[in-house]
Amino acid sequence: MKVLIVGTGVIGTIYGWALAEAGVEVTHVVRHGERPPAGGVCLDLLDHRPGHPRHHQARYAPAVVDAVAAGDGYELVVVATKHYQAAAAVQDYREGAPDATFLMFTANWDGPAAIDELLPRSRYLWGYAAASGGRTPSAIITNLRPDVRLGVLDGSDPAALESVVSLFGRADLTADLKADIIEWLWVHHAINAGTIGTALCAGGDHGGSAQPRTARARGTGDPRGSQRRRRPGRRHHPLPGHPAVHRDASTGDRRPLRRHGAGHGGRAAADSRRALRRQPA
Repeated sequence: MKVLIVGTGVIGTIYGWALAEAGVEVTHVVRHGERPPAGGVCLDLLDHRPGHPRHHQARYAPAVVDAVAAGDGYELVVVATKHYQAAAAVQDYREGAPDATFLMFTANWDGPAAIDELLPRSRYLWGYAAASGGRTPSAIITNLRPDVRLGVLDGSDPAALESVVSLFGRADLTADLKADIIEWLWVHHAINAGTIGTALCAGGDHGGSAQPRTARARGTGDPRGSQRRRRPGRRHHPLPGHPAVHRDASTGDRRPLRRHGAGHGGRAAADSRRALRRQPA
């Protein structure tokens, strides 16, 4: 199968490398004038696929083009963009890949209507990466899980799904099939929003993300990755079995917090519960 990946972002690069390593013909389409670094991109991998080295580095020199023509013969177009860029990417490349299936490999908040206006359902599937990563000046720090999320919508072509499942299987990536991929995406991102917000409130990595080295340490069980960075002088909800403490920003002294109700919610949670109890039945 001849594959076109939109862009050379982190996700597109990770899966482009994995597929190319498995012998798939992969090309990335980029904006005019854009090219990857000379000598390619270094991937610093935490690879969870069975039979692959767990920690290793690889260099990927992607084949890139800045234009697509109908005669190029692409059979699959992977739209690995931001969700708000996806419809524009389909519009840009649907005529250059008139016979290709489009794999919308991105988030979704608004349903598939914008893609429905551009393609019939029989020409596209939806998926979402299980891999993740981040760029440093010298490499892409990569966490490559052995699965990939895929799903169909009403009207999708089951044969196209089978072809995509087989394609990722060549790279030892197992399909995690979702019965309703759009609903799954909504629930997935809602859970992530709640989990990340709770972690930040509890004293996690302020600013939204850890440094790549810290993220890598967490993935490998390195104790450096388990140390939570805390803002001085603020309360932090404890882990189960650990006392809640307050750290004085000027002296560094710690003192136990008074608990204002059950659970980790403190006074605000207790006040909320009392307010709910006052509501009429």
